[in-house]
Amino acid sequence: MPNRREFLMGCSTAIAAMAGARFGTLAFADGNEPSQDQILVFVFFRGGMDGLNFLAPVDDPNYIDARTPLTSIFEKGQYAGLQLNNAYPGFDFRLNHNGAALKELYDNKNLAFIHASGLTNATRSHFEAQDLVDLGLADLDLLSYRSGWLERLISASNGEQGTLPVVSMSGNVQKSLRGERDAVSIPNPYGFAFVGNQEQQKAVESLYQGKGILSKAGLDTFSAVKSVQDNLPREANRRPKPYVPSAGVTYPNYGLAHTFESLAQLIKMDVGLKFATIDYGGWDTHVQQNPHFSQLVLELSSSLNAFWNDMSQYHDRLTLVTVSEFGRRVRANQSNGTDHGHGNCMIALGKNVQGGKMHGSWPGLANEQLDHGADLAVTTDYRWVLAEMCAKNYGIKDAKSLFPKLDAIQPVGVFG
Repeated sequence: MPNRREFLMGCSTAIAAMAGARFGTLAFADGNEPSQDQILVFVFFRGGMDGLNFLAPVDDPNYIDARTPLTSIFEKGQYAGLQLNNAYPGFDFRLNHNGAALKELYDNKNLAFIHASGLTNATRSHFEAQDLVDLGLADLDLLSYRSGWLERLISASNGEQGTLPVVSMSGNVQKSLRGERDAVSIPNPYGFAFVGNQEQQKAVESLYQGKGILSKAGLDTFSAVKSVQDNLPREANRRPKPYVPSAGVTYPNYGLAHTFESLAQLIKMDVGLKFATIDYGGWDTHVQQNPHFSQLVLELSSSLNAFWNDMSQYHDRLTLVTVSEFGRRVRANQSNGTDHGHGNCMIALGKNVQGGKMHGSWPGLANEQLDHGADLAVTTDYRWVLAEMCAKNYGIKDAKSLFPKLDAIQPVGVFG
């Protein structure tokens, strides 16, 4: 069954063959007053983020013994971690030293951490674990499931309504959106346009007149492109004006920051965007983990902070949740890196989030407390957090309808 993303790919091929046209460049700026629908941003840290180099109990002797300087958060010195209030009792939990902009959001009670969270299935395969999380599962025998967890949420909440309701901010649509016909891949909104003369555009549009599925996909796409173009402020010469963030906000010059900036542009155009996915990779740190890992934290921290401040008009509607397929081993390897592990750390951001605290329970890092004597144990199923968000923001109480075989749910309190 064709969707708008597939149509765009086919349309671009047809344009190239028929008229030598290409996708053009567009810029975005503030649109009309925002609607009151919820906006959910689902961020996936691809590669398996080391939650224990992101946020850790720096005074735990088990942590100190297991980690090397290139895989640790320090208690003292130039690269000392950032101490958090309302952490798990009994330990000095600190955020990676490059996470200052995240700590600001945490201290302002807009952001929360959920440590020792993740898959209850302990697979160490990136491919299996990522598919399980994207599809909202924990059982490998369900990997053939035909829909992603986010698609099921969108369907249950009638989230397809609007001109551009579902966007993947990458080159491909995430598997969390598997089955969602209205998902559009827009890694850079400056390219979301038909460029060519009016006769060429009319010729292409004429190919999609009718009542069939393909025709509807085509007409929906043209409608989305037109809506974006019609909302663009332009110079006197009709060239699009560059996007200007909210007063006082400057996005850093990082790839992730540009992605968040593009998402802010789309949301502010008020074209009905309700769901967005973002991929942020590079976390598979087997060798010489720092300074690469700390740079990833810096980019995440500063980019997410800029996005939140840029979206001040939308805070009451905006929720952001992060996941990674798994964490890393507690003990560093001989290459000053970390190997595939189990428990990890999730982030939740938004006005509906009970921010300024760490949620869930901490299992400890003593050998007898570890999963299989090697990994941080999972005490919070990642699906509990997502299900709680779905109940709070969308009124969907039947978690099993979104997450198959999720029978027992423990309250986490992130969205309480």
